[in-house]
Amino acid sequence: MITTTECLDLKLVHCPVPQVDLSPSLLARLLLERFLEEHQGSISSKQVLNSMLREPSLIPDVQLARHVEQCTINDCCYGPLVDCIKHAIGQEHEEILREKLRERNLSFVDENQLRAKGYDKTPDIILEVPIAVEGHIVHWIESKASFGDEHSHRTYLNEQFWSYWNRFGPGLVIYWYGFIAELDCQRDRGILLKDCFPSDIVTLGHSPDQC
Repeated sequence: MITTTECLDLKLVHCPVPQVDLSPSLLARLLLERFLEEHQGSISSKQVLNSMLREPSLIPDVQLARHVEQCTINDCCYGPLVDCIKHAIGQEHEEILREKLRERNLSFVDENQLRAKGYDKTPDIILEVPIAVEGHIVHWIESKASFGDEHSHRTYLNEQFWSYWNRFGPGLVIYWYGFIAELDCQRDRGILLKDCFPSDIVTLGHSPDQC
């Protein structure tokens, strides 16, 4: 069995990704798992592993720590650095959504307020007074700072959107970077897709608001 030290001696970390068929961050994770198993005699917890990947200085082997850091920096798709960037972009678009709602004087409760009330799985926004968008009632809004492809949308439907629908009723999902048009096929069942904040909002007793 090849050891972590031998992996480093062979400079696997510096191999082009196609040569090892792994993303840099995944390669770093596998090497770190192997290193910890060799030195501790057991598999480390996911929490310990993730902490070291986020903060390589916690890794007792200086050479491995340096390689893990380089893998994280050089990976443009996965890993803790990319996760931080995605989180920041997501937060930015959630704030854009809140600002749009305030501009239209729409009362709402956001995810943080809902969690403070004891809700575990919630959409980003619950509207205190429902609205209508393109003839569809909307009770909640979910912000996604990503492109809605078939795989991700199916995952979101199963893990998030249908749960929101069951608990709060019909809602709206905004994919700020667009989505595959054919995925917007659940409108009659209560899940509407848009790629921007809607301009044709109807509130109770009001005419449509135009941007």
